[in-house]
Amino acid sequence: MASVTNLLSESTKTLVVGSRYAVFTNEKNRDLVTLGKCESQRTPTLYDGKVNSGATRDECQSLLAEIDALTRTNAYASVSLPSGVVQKLKDSIKKLNATHVRFFNDGDRLRIVVFDYVKFHASYRLPRKTSNLVRYHDTLIVAFENFSATYLAQSFARLPTENLQLRIGENGVTHITTDKGEASYLMRDQRLKEPMTVFFSKQVNQNISLVFHPK
Repeated sequence: MASVTNLLSESTKTLVVGSRYAVFTNEKNRDLVTLGKCESQRTPTLYDGKVNSGATRDECQSLLAEIDALTRTNAYASVSLPSGVVQKLKDSIKKLNATHVRFFNDGDRLRIVVFDYVKFHASYRLPRKTSNLVRYHDTLIVAFENFSATYLAQSFARLPTENLQLRIGENGVTHITTDKGEASYLMRDQRLKEPMTVFFSKQVNQNISLVFHPK
């Protein structure tokens, strides 16, 4: 069980209510919330960095209720990621200095794309100039539902390299749990798609890449 003192950081805000905590990360990982159990604390407290923010008991309890509502939303898809896939994605994120990672179904299989959204602009018209900015990962993981969800790459990189279960909510929030169950995570769908579309053309008998300027 986590110590409240160990949870506090200058770059985060931490909510503690009873024996439950929620850590809100800084702007760089603003879509990520970490949830878990900690040493019980009598007074509900919201810490700004390592300092009590002065939020009232009611405000703290209301914030926790909002987090619970985000977690309990109906799911329209769920995906299980083995630790090996998680590690490969982290390696791709680091190599490409990627900004986003998107999960989607390709038929009944899960496909994942890691990409750098920032570097795309109107002057990138040739595939050879953009091929190092997008990396597709085909998997054998079954995806029963039609879905697409995109997350900030640096937030995904902060997740533990363990078997992960992703429950993708209708409200755009994904609840992520691990086999160990020590902590869980909330990540918000950024609702973006990679600016490059790749498909096979029978007419020219080769892959065709289309690059779109982000808007």
